[in-house]
Amino acid sequence: MQYQRHDLALHDAFSHVEPRDLYNCALVNIEWNQYATSKLWRYPKFGTDSRTALQSFQRFLEILSNVAREQTRLCVITVDVSEVQETLYDTVDENWLGIAVLRCPNLKELIIRDVSFLSTISIRKLCYMKVSNNFIQKLDLTGAKSITESTMKALVQNFPELKHIILDNCSGASDSSVSQIAYFCHNLGYVNLANSRSSLTDVGIFALAKFGKQKLKSIDLTASMKVTDNAIIAMTSHCTKLVSINFSNCALITIQGLEKLVASNKNTLEHLIIHNMKSIPSLTYPFFELLINHCSQLTTLSLTFTTITNIKVELLINIFDKFQDLRELVLYYVPEHTPILFILKLIEKCKPLKEIKIYRTNYESDFILGGYTKVLETACGGINQQAIEEFNFSHPNGPKINLFLLEE
Repeated sequence: MQYQRHDLALHDAFSHVEPRDLYNCALVNIEWNQYATSKLWRYPKFGTDSRTALQSFQRFLEILSNVAREQTRLCVITVDVSEVQETLYDTVDENWLGIAVLRCPNLKELIIRDVSFLSTISIRKLCYMKVSNNFIQKLDLTGAKSITESTMKALVQNFPELKHIILDNCSGASDSSVSQIAYFCHNLGYVNLANSRSSLTDVGIFALAKFGKQKLKSIDLTASMKVTDNAIIAMTSHCTKLVSINFSNCALITIQGLEKLVASNKNTLEHLIIHNMKSIPSLTYPFFELLINHCSQLTTLSLTFTTITNIKVELLINIFDKFQDLRELVLYYVPEHTPILFILKLIEKCKPLKEIKIYRTNYESDFILGGYTKVLETACGGINQQAIEEFNFSHPNGPKINLFLLEE
């Protein structure tokens, strides 16, 4: 028992040590060396005072290939190359992906966000090695512009135990590749297909629903312009344990499809993001009743403010009084001169709220004499930066209100 306490204390102490100091700690004794090595290699940081992120990553690959012991390589859990960028004179080895996957057998997270060196060649070389890593659970390919549909299919076959995949604005995300992912990766729980736009249709969602079934917990279809109610209704039959739904900026999903999916996941749904949906010009009172009566565990709600303007203000505020666990409310396109009193009353009614995010465009009253200024006050006081700052200052324990300006 005493040894366990010592072990836990040492582990906790090392969690507070800066990476630059871990190298010195590793020289103290064998025990400290093990802890320092585990800490340094669990989540390698690329980029130091003396090396760029690219140089650090190149050195990491070199050590993996020629120097690192098996015990050290087993420590690597996450490889994040999102900060590594090639230059005109210095590039990443085309074998980098194969080296990382082959030489790090316990690798669980591979984050390749917004990098140019994830290419068809690097993926093919990984596949030629016939490397299959059964430990990788998360793959983030956000912004990958050089992946074709066929290379995407080949890539996911190397990671059959994936639980979390992010293909936000990824060129390889299509009906065919998504179907392949759903077929090979039976444990998928989180799927982000945001900004697939016209390359993803109902066909891909049908496959995801069919093969994902009860294990799918989160689906992000932001800006999926060709996904319709047909796919959403198909999900209601197979996906009944969704925790998070993001349909923001979807053009063809209607209130009918949304209501059916919410109803089929009423016991699990916690995050509902449905702002800027063109086929839902207004949210009705029956829809809010559905959320109140059947989604008691809802903690995040994001919607377009103008879709609820048809509901009387007092009735709307009373609706939010009934949300028992709502922690975050996100409102888009708040109209000009909406009184701050509305937000204050809403906060007063909805006690669990911890944060309110308000997104708006530039108002006409912002533009005076060729430059932007503060929003003009209404009789009750408008929602503007000064009013928000005054509220946050006078309510240090929350809920916190944030006001953001949308790009036009």
